[in-house]
Amino acid sequence: MKKLLFIFNPQSGSGEICKRLAEVVDIFIKANYDVVVYSTQAPGDGKKKILAEGKDFDRIVVAGGDGTLNELVNAVMLLPKKVTVGYIPTGTVNDFATAHNLPKNNVIAAAKIAVSDYVVDVDVGKFENTYFSYVAAFGVATNVAYDTDQKAKKRWKFLAYFVNVVRSIVGPKKLKRACRKMTVDTGETVLKGEFIFGAISNSRSIGGVKNFTDKEAVLNDGLLEGLFIPRPKTLKDWDQLKKGFLSRDFASSGLAFVRAKKFEIRCEPTAWTLDGENGGSHEHIVITAYKQSLSVALSDPDKTENA
Repeated sequence: MKKLLFIFNPQSGSGEICKRLAEVVDIFIKANYDVVVYSTQAPGDGKKKILAEGKDFDRIVVAGGDGTLNELVNAVMLLPKKVTVGYIPTGTVNDFATAHNLPKNNVIAAAKIAVSDYVVDVDVGKFENTYFSYVAAFGVATNVAYDTDQKAKKRWKFLAYFVNVVRSIVGPKKLKRACRKMTVDTGETVLKGEFIFGAISNSRSIGGVKNFTDKEAVLNDGLLEGLFIPRPKTLKDWDQLKKGFLSRDFASSGLAFVRAKKFEIRCEPTAWTLDGENGGSHEHIVITAYKQSLSVALSDPDKTENA
């Protein structure tokens, strides 16, 4: 019989996974898996469990938020063999789930997908020695995407996000503190200047904002999408930023957008987040795309369309 390791974060979201645990495990067993269940006890616990025992399983499924998924990715990428993974999103944002059309408010539906036979190899990003599933970001707007009210995002979309960005940097002192001088080199394109925000991603959602970087983003093409916001210095710059941001016109002078396999960044000490988690402060970073390196059980689009 095939073996499945199920790791869940009991503190994630509203605790729905704990209420439906027996049903979820039953779904796994009915899919012909011998199931080992593990409840995480502290941050990093899931990663340790996978590193220690993951190679002995045919499938690894985690239930939790983006942080739990980040632990999964950083563990399975280090295993001596490629193991198919499943994800039951139970956090508050769940960007990876949004990007890959996984149900976010239905643990039973997500559990069935997690043990399905429809498996896709997707890209993973690497930030120095740490992997990320969907984004590495810096700047004043990094937390804005996560802090902006979800209802406002749905109603006003990018306008709600943009208003909060402006609020967070209003005033010359705040703007100056937010800026970081840096050079971004992809081998084909070089960006140089002061930036108030940057996101290098493999996703169609960041902080719950859909199509944050590029609605045409392909999640298994071996390329990452880099979106950078240069420091606006004049009213015209602010106007260009607003127009480019709200229309997602990445050719706008208010934004800088580049798609590449690799980004080498030299900068002033800059704090980063990886999948919404603390990524530390860095002055020299290499960010690389690992093409189709993560095998994920996803919803079969053919069956979804025919449902």
